[in-house]
Amino acid sequence: MTVSKTPTTTEEQLTAALLERLYAPLVKKLNLTAEQSRGFYQVILENKMKGMAQMADLLRHGDPSLMAKAVEESQKEADARLQTLLGAAHFAQYQEYQTNIGDRGLLERIKDDFAEHPLTEEQQQHLLAAMAAGRKAVGNNADGSETKFSIADTTEVMCEKLIRQESIDQHILAQVASFLSPTQLEILRAIQTRMMAARKDGHAKIKAMFGEGVGQKSTHLPKRP
Repeated sequence: MTVSKTPTTTEEQLTAALLERLYAPLVKKLNLTAEQSRGFYQVILENKMKGMAQMADLLRHGDPSLMAKAVEESQKEADARLQTLLGAAHFAQYQEYQTNIGDRGLLERIKDDFAEHPLTEEQQQHLLAAMAAGRKAVGNNADGSETKFSIADTTEVMCEKLIRQESIDQHILAQVASFLSPTQLEILRAIQTRMMAARKDGHAKIKAMFGEGVGQKSTHLPKRP
């Protein structure tokens, strides 16, 4: 299924393809008409591309602290369009599906790492469940397996989130050992290490560009929970 408006850039085409993979199970479950499916994919693609453009614009010219507000406003607009398109009952199922869409997106991004030792469909579903359980174990129920990192985070807030994410990662590793092979487990461990390093590097680059910006710099590292 493709969106009704053909993506015009490579980035948009790649994003459209990813979104279709992420939401295909939901579209199938809702048994949407062809017209509804096209409209659904178009709304979520436009919302995604708008969010990416807003972030790029804020990084170039604006205040990073405005990002959360901009994302929230864009999501409200998209939700209103989807509710009209899908109807109340189907929209409620969409909202439920959204609670782990971040996990599904992460799984899509890391599948290539398992190319030589691919995950079965059953393993993928167990991994999604482990991600959700890991968040719940440390009291972080935000959608997606990752803690809500933001370009507006102060150093202190970032340190707290990194520690929380490390706890989530450890809970996930403890759970997946029962259904991943030893090789797959090491691949997942390497992915977590790589992603943690990327978060730290990204935060350092943002602060080099903007300074602490929305908060005061703190050299105090919070204690591990």
